[in-house]
Amino acid sequence: MSILTSFGQLYDKTQNPAFANYTRNVGSFEVNEHDGSASTKHLLVELPGAEFVSFNHQLVKGMADCTTKRSSFLQDSDCDGITFMSVGGNPGLVLCELKSKFSTQKIFEAFGQMTFSFLKMHAMLSLCEDYSIDDISLHFIAACQRFEDKEQEDGVYTRLDKVEKVDGGSFEGRFIRKLIEHHDLRVKLGDVAEIYQLPLNAELMSKELEMSLKVTANFGDSSLVYTY
Repeated sequence: MSILTSFGQLYDKTQNPAFANYTRNVGSFEVNEHDGSASTKHLLVELPGAEFVSFNHQLVKGMADCTTKRSSFLQDSDCDGITFMSVGGNPGLVLCELKSKFSTQKIFEAFGQMTFSFLKMHAMLSLCEDYSIDDISLHFIAACQRFEDKEQEDGVYTRLDKVEKVDGGSFEGRFIRKLIEHHDLRVKLGDVAEIYQLPLNAELMSKELEMSLKVTANFGDSSLVYTY
């Protein structure tokens, strides 16, 4: 994991668990919601044999100097967990966000938080030896409660029917139904960035990205498991 080595050397303070809950594990990693009042509190991500080095939201929190202080488009958002992943020597970056309820707006917000968190990570990583965006896999995982009942499910699909007709280029119009029905979706970062009107360079816009939506097994469950 050479990129992790160079990241750890350049940003050495991040390797202190007190900074952003730095952890190193094989086979799985955990993401915890930092809002104690949230109903969705914990996500376990599993991939046997993979090496994970993980951080919480503090890793990219408070970077307004390179986002909102200088841009009307870049948000100083942070997501609940950011993890370096290595599978057979192939590096990846996994970003996760937990939401307490199922709503199309909350899912949109979750992927927005992960998008802007990744852009801040990319800014930091671009200074690191051995980093190339072409060499890493990229995965965003949103986790939330399942539909509370049939009434909520019908309401979501009714809304999507309307949105897809009048605003098919929005995040809801392009992605939400596919995420609900298929859970995992391969897109390009540019497909997401265009929604936020981000004029990113061609290399970033063409970067392949896996978006995933994981919902609880039962309404009211506080924990979820995502298995690769």
